[in-house]
Amino acid sequence: MVDGFEAGLRSVLAPDPHRDPVDFLEHNIRSIPYSPLPGPFRITNSPWLAEPLRALADPEVLEIGILGAVQMSKSWVIEAASCIIPVLMPGPTLILREIDRNAEDLLENRLSRLWEACPAVAATIGPDGIPKRGSIQFRGNTCWVLGANNERNLQSRSIRFILGDEVWLWPNGAIKYALARTTAYKWQSKVVLVSQGGHEGDDWSNWYSTTSRSVWTFKCPDCGTRQPWEWTQVIYPDGARTSGGWDLEAVRKGTTYKCKGCETHFKDSNKVRAELNKSGEYVETNPNAPKSRRGFSYNSLCAQWGLTWGDLAVECIEAKRSYEDRADNTARREFVQQRLAENWREEVDEIKMENAVGEYSLGADWDEEGGFVKGKATAGGKLTAADREAADFVRLRFMAVDVQRGGFYWIVRSWNGEGRSRLIGCGYVLTWGELGDLQKKHGVHAANVFVDCGDQKDEVLTACGTNGWVATRGDQRNEFPWKVRLPNGMIKSEMRPYSVPVVEAVGSKRAKVIYFSNLRVKDTLALLIRRGRHTRPVDVPDEYVQQMQSERRTILANGKAIWERAAVHQSKNRSDLELVRKQNHFWDCEVIGLIPALGWKITGAVLIDDAVEAKTEETD
Repeated sequence: MVDGFEAGLRSVLAPDPHRDPVDFLEHNIRSIPYSPLPGPFRITNSPWLAEPLRALADPEVLEIGILGAVQMSKSWVIEAASCIIPVLMPGPTLILREIDRNAEDLLENRLSRLWEACPAVAATIGPDGIPKRGSIQFRGNTCWVLGANNERNLQSRSIRFILGDEVWLWPNGAIKYALARTTAYKWQSKVVLVSQGGHEGDDWSNWYSTTSRSVWTFKCPDCGTRQPWEWTQVIYPDGARTSGGWDLEAVRKGTTYKCKGCETHFKDSNKVRAELNKSGEYVETNPNAPKSRRGFSYNSLCAQWGLTWGDLAVECIEAKRSYEDRADNTARREFVQQRLAENWREEVDEIKMENAVGEYSLGADWDEEGGFVKGKATAGGKLTAADREAADFVRLRFMAVDVQRGGFYWIVRSWNGEGRSRLIGCGYVLTWGELGDLQKKHGVHAANVFVDCGDQKDEVLTACGTNGWVATRGDQRNEFPWKVRLPNGMIKSEMRPYSVPVVEAVGSKRAKVIYFSNLRVKDTLALLIRRGRHTRPVDVPDEYVQQMQSERRTILANGKAIWERAAVHQSKNRSDLELVRKQNHFWDCEVIGLIPALGWKITGAVLIDDAVEAKTEETD
């Protein structure tokens, strides 16, 4: 017993010849079990990680932020630190992901496999081994792997090392609470926060802005100009854009990168990028930052393998096309956040209804109208006469209802399956029965009726359960997690502006409820109107036009974007003016009616019904 204790003590106190973090990892990580690159860790594969990793051992640096592109090894800094700490600098450690479930997945599928594959770390694992969740007891310290969404996880612990991943998804206040856990280790603590780009004005962008904001650069081998990797220097090949659109294969093969100094065009290859990265170093852009708080950023342009400049150019073109063709800004936002590793900046907006006047009347037939055939949404031009006459054929129409205390505003909108829509009818009724009659009159399938349940929820759920309708509710969250089954049977996670349908019950009635992002869905509706794809008939009531222009997109002082009702002055008795908010009920109806169109991607891919789980865990 004494000999074993002495041996253990000597092992902990013995100097390690590989105390430099990069040297330690290259010496001890002989394989990364989940890495697409076989073999041991080599810093030459990701040279932009060397300085952030070495900051782990710098006693002057207490906080490290990494704003990096996806699939560019930024999470490896967290995983690498989890190996270094129990061997070289044992101390209470808290590893955080955005939610508990993802923290459990990180522990089970990455960290535990990595620790067991590294002999130096495996030797420090306690006799109880590695559990599937919670805390792990190493020989010299305890490590917790938890979700930042649960406030209890950020309380009642004194922590020396905070390692946080996907910080842009953390709830407001979580960064502050996490950093407060290190107070007892004030001069010995280390905080590492890692993330892709978030949203300008959110906690992540605000915290990162206080760091040194060092940017990964390279030196041109021809003129010696040191410069950051910037998207403005990506050059598409001549002739790739034709009268018929972009030749994406030509873009993929011919895109180059132009030096900001001598304008040399570098060819698109892994070898060229690797050569440029040999001269790579970080250049600080915020000299006023405290020396204890270092920030490092890099984007996908410096990737040495896999993703090429041509691939990124094609992705950028397709993101812009998605915006122009379907008024979907998601791909553009993700390109900025995930590929360029920049925070997305919101913009103000205002609806101009003159962009959306169609040459048709209320209730008019539309030859382009799409339909549901055998479980799929099909564009009108692809429907045959047999399709339209089939017993199970359902018109591609959605009815949306905004519930008020005294009655219901409603709209029915028809889609062609390729991003264009027409308003078929709109109005105001007093009873649920009248809504049912309108549904049948306009040929809307019960499953395509969507009703707001933000007010009088129990009554709405009862009506939805009785009639087979779907309840909806706007939410302040911008994105919701989904698990989707791919054609090859694999499961992937993705974020969407609406939730997985949740079954809720009132008494004996059960109804599906879909929560959606007020901001993102309203953004998409505004874009569709601006593009002239979301149209209204020439004889629509004036009240509809007025209510459709009732909200404006504004930016708050903290950078957060919101849609809010515009205020107008209304005369009460000739002399007094009362400031009142414009009515927005038809606007709300159009927002609700867009949810199923987004779910079906408008162009035909069935997505609302492909959820693997009935409900996903979300950040409240």
